[in-house]
Amino acid sequence: MAPADTNRFDHPLPILSIDTANIKIETKDIFKGSFTIKNSGGGTLEGKILPRCKGLIFDAIKWEGNMQTVNYTFDSASLSAGQSTEGFVYISSNGGEKCIPVFARHTKMSITTDERFTITGIRDFFQYANTYPIQAQRLFVDSEFYMLLLAIGYDYVDIYESLHRDPNRERAMDNFFILSGLKGKTTISIADKKLDFTQKPEDKKILQGSITAQKSDGGYAEAPITLQKNAPWLNFSSNKLTQHDFKDSRTATIQFEINPAKIIGPYTHEFVTIGTETVQITYHRTAPAILQLNRAAYCYEDNGLIKVVNNTGKNMRIEVFCPESYVRFSARSYLIEAYGEIPFTIKLSTFLSAQMFFRKLPYMKTTIEVKATIPGELYLKNLPIVVGEW
Repeated sequence: MAPADTNRFDHPLPILSIDTANIKIETKDIFKGSFTIKNSGGGTLEGKILPRCKGLIFDAIKWEGNMQTVNYTFDSASLSAGQSTEGFVYISSNGGEKCIPVFARHTKMSITTDERFTITGIRDFFQYANTYPIQAQRLFVDSEFYMLLLAIGYDYVDIYESLHRDPNRERAMDNFFILSGLKGKTTISIADKKLDFTQKPEDKKILQGSITAQKSDGGYAEAPITLQKNAPWLNFSSNKLTQHDFKDSRTATIQFEINPAKIIGPYTHEFVTIGTETVQITYHRTAPAILQLNRAAYCYEDNGLIKVVNNTGKNMRIEVFCPESYVRFSARSYLIEAYGEIPFTIKLSTFLSAQMFFRKLPYMKTTIEVKATIPGELYLKNLPIVVGEW
């Protein structure tokens, strides 16, 4: 049997892959770091490392293998205090080539936290606070942080000293970052600024309501809750919106109650101010009876309806009367529970039709008188009606 021709097959080639896009170093001493080189193709990866940055030294400049950890050291003594340098690391291999940018700075002072976060300035501390807010609050009042501010020549050390004494550390840090120009003041907005509540006349149940507030960012926010007229019927669960009321979505729900027993009349409203936002809360009681015609005008030979909505929760007696004989009802009194329709007809007498013809009147106006009663209460309403040749 003839040997196989291996030249007929494609051999997978190595592909160079690196787990970092750049190297950033800020230290006042000796910094040690590493990155990983991996072969994401076939075969065996091998190559060499060529550093082109002052003070950056690699443990080895050649390697062979498909997974390799590359260790390096940067000695800040190669720079003056506060000085920085830029360069690159060139990696050549049988799976391709890569160039990694390098930025290194000799800091006057740095703080390395338990989370292996290096802080050399205000911006580093801002990033640390966004990632570890509780730990950052502790560091904010630590003497080591104060020494860092002195070392970097922070312009507002005297103001920091006053913020340092604020027992509310979240507020103090937020003001510190605003002062340092790293963020703006956190604002509170409310989307729904008009809230309406409606009840039936006999309903005295206390109503529950809420207002949703939204923070502009993850910073500190608080706001007083004030009522314009101190309405006795409106009660909020708190007179202040605090930082702890906001959830992870940066929203807070403000709860309140409406007590109808303390409201005189069918309508009232109150303006509530939350920080710089104002919300109008309106309360209505529905009319005991809603009475309306099914149309605005009728012909001389026509049928119509009076629609009745009874909001009292009790049976309502409806009595109807029209002084004109051409509006005719089958009965004068009706018993309505929640809703009802009272039919009527429009029919002119022969004599009235003749009068209309000779006078050449295009239409007539009259009124249907409606009397609605429940035990102990009486409601009166006049419904204007127009009849004509349309």
